Amino acid sequence: MKEYLIFAAVCLLAGWVHVLRLILLCTLVLTMVGCSRMSESWKEEVRLSDGRLIVVKRTAKGTITRDIAMRATGWKPKETTLRIAQVDGAAKPPVWRSFLIPVVIDYDPASSTWSVVATYMWCSTWYDMGRPTSPYVQYISVGGEAWRVVPLQPGWAGRRANLLTDIRPAGEPRIVREADKEMRWHREPDRYKAVLTTWKTKC
Repeated sequence: MKEYLIFAAVCLLAGWVHVLRLILLCTLVLTMVGCSRMSESWKEEVRLSDGRLIVVKRTAKGTITRDIAMRATGWKPKETTLRIAQVDGAAKPPVWRSFLIPVVIDYDPASSTWSVVATYMWCSTWYDMGRPTSPYVQYISVGGEAWRVVPLQPGWAGRRANLLTDIRPAGEPRIVREADKEMRWHREPDRYKAVLTTWKTKC
């Protein structure tokens, strides 16, 4: 009888240890998933081609990528947005949103057209897009109407980036100044610095 009670106690203890391990494992997984979510918002100074300096409200949502030591190494976008405030003499467009990274934004007063040129950050995104020959997608909003995708217009070739693409997973300051972007611009991959006419994918 004594041996049976000892055996039962050992089995019960082993069962509790197993349950405790599962609880700890689940807690660790949930913590890692929760800590990997990214949701940032900031304001950003943007210089248009006509010389005007405007302020754009931006958000970036996605998943933080980490190395084996759980240090943040980058992020994978789920959604990025641009909210353009009212600009004198320009039609105000709706909020721009995409899973791509916006590189350039500009306004053409002659046609009342806002344009955003965006690119992918991950090879998986490029694959999902059908492996296009150009890494860029152009969106336009005419007279404040909804954004729509159009073929990349030739006039954008060589256009220098004016939007922040080096978005930090740990967050951006309340407002990103034009000078701040200039300092960080040099560390960016070439396709984030300007709209390239030729490119080689590493995917």
